Amino acid sequence: MHPYTDQAKGGTHRPADGRNTIDTTEESTYRVPVEPTPALGSVRLLDLAKPFVSLLPEVEYPYQKIEFDEKIVYTIASVAVYLLAGLPLSNVAQDRIADPFGWLRVPFASQAGTALEFGLLPIVTAGFLWQTLAGFKIIKINFESRSDRELFQSWQKLTAVLIALVYAVLLSFAGYFDPVDQFTSQATLSIWSKLTYIVQLTFMALITALLVELLDKGYGFGPGILAIITVSSSTQFVTSFLGFTTTLTARGFESHGALIQLIRNLKNKPFGLAIYDAFTRDNLANLTQIYATLAALAAGVYFGNFRVEVPIKSAKVRSMASVYPIKLLYCGALPLLFTYAVLYNLNIIGFALTRIFSSVQYVQYIGNWKLDEFNFSTYNLTSGLLYFVSASPKGASPLHYLVRPVTFSLFVIVVSTVFSKLWSNISGSSGKDIAKQFKEQDITLIGHRDTAVGKELGKIIPVASTTGALIVSAVVCAVEALGFSSGLAVGALIGLLCALTLLESVMTEYQQSGGMASQFGQMFQQR
Repeated sequence: MHPYTDQAKGGTHRPADGRNTIDTTEESTYRVPVEPTPALGSVRLLDLAKPFVSLLPEVEYPYQKIEFDEKIVYTIASVAVYLLAGLPLSNVAQDRIADPFGWLRVPFASQAGTALEFGLLPIVTAGFLWQTLAGFKIIKINFESRSDRELFQSWQKLTAVLIALVYAVLLSFAGYFDPVDQFTSQATLSIWSKLTYIVQLTFMALITALLVELLDKGYGFGPGILAIITVSSSTQFVTSFLGFTTTLTARGFESHGALIQLIRNLKNKPFGLAIYDAFTRDNLANLTQIYATLAALAAGVYFGNFRVEVPIKSAKVRSMASVYPIKLLYCGALPLLFTYAVLYNLNIIGFALTRIFSSVQYVQYIGNWKLDEFNFSTYNLTSGLLYFVSASPKGASPLHYLVRPVTFSLFVIVVSTVFSKLWSNISGSSGKDIAKQFKEQDITLIGHRDTAVGKELGKIIPVASTTGALIVSAVVCAVEALGFSSGLAVGALIGLLCALTLLESVMTEYQQSGGMASQFGQMFQQR
């Protein structure tokens, strides 16, 4: 089950079909269900992945239960391997690449000019795509069947690799990796160099998929996407706030950390100019972005504590009664992550098409990216359809700049809200699905008949789902629409919700698997 839903509901109930997950592997794989026999001559779309199963590398399910300490080690090691993989691509001058996607990178743990150019985007996109197909019954799949789950995951992995391959080809031939010098000219790279970029990025997408799969299959605390987003976003925020490393800019050497740069400014510049520069610099993180991010995090923590507690009891043991909490942020950060995945995909495709087919007149209506004339390290959207759904700080005209915050906010809020409404129905976390779980576990709502449980939950869950998505997206738009945070706030907020979900998964495992007797458990007890 996808941990966003666990965190939102505040419980550990899992749907029987396991559909509410981006990566549909479950810890219940230790029990082997009866495999249904397909009808003779019937061919499903899912079965078309069988020829690729033997070609794609795969992480085997654990033969025995992984202990609490081992899960922590696997989780930390997997995330560390991912972060260490962020090395510059061969023959790429990372400091001479103009990045048009900087405001979209943090939620997907991607880094410009490195092997993590696409980060988690291919995997997240593939997961949403196949989960939607399964939820709307476009593909036939039985999640109780282990073979079906393996084929489903193989399709996700194959789709993620293909997405990375297509995007690598588009960006390579669009000149994205061509170095930009101080005179705004570009040196065209050879075909061989472009092929090396394509191979590296495609291979890294496969490695990332395997790291995520490792955690999803029970070796660590998964889904792996959560762990990677949590560590990456927190690292990005801390670096933006307290980073001691320096880089050469048009104004000389500057610290990555906004607070550290303020201290440097106070030593080398007049007081007023030092304060102004620390709050307004646009080539690296500034204090305005930090304060906007902190405000978004505070709002996320505040609204994350709102919940509706539904009284439940055991149908077998009358004295056993409890509550089933349904959180306001029922879908967690999942709707916002989906919205930014749509924006990231559209921007990659739009940027590549406008560069490859620059001579075509109408293609410029997609978007117009212009190189920043001050630091030459980024492309800014200034016009086009994509401009009006972006957080670009610049516009082709004052009217564009005034309209864009409104259209961007409407897009993010509407897409997030609509997705949250659909997701509970296609992911196995709707009122009927929860009622089915209750029935299987002999649980009922106090004061309601068994037949009315689904109807009662159906009144609460859709409201919590859509309202939570509306609030989270509105908080993000309040700081992103005017270009105050440049993607730092949305990445930190998504990372926060992922961290809370991951922590809940760790504590649940700690309590249910005898984690108190483990070495890490003893450390927790001492504290």
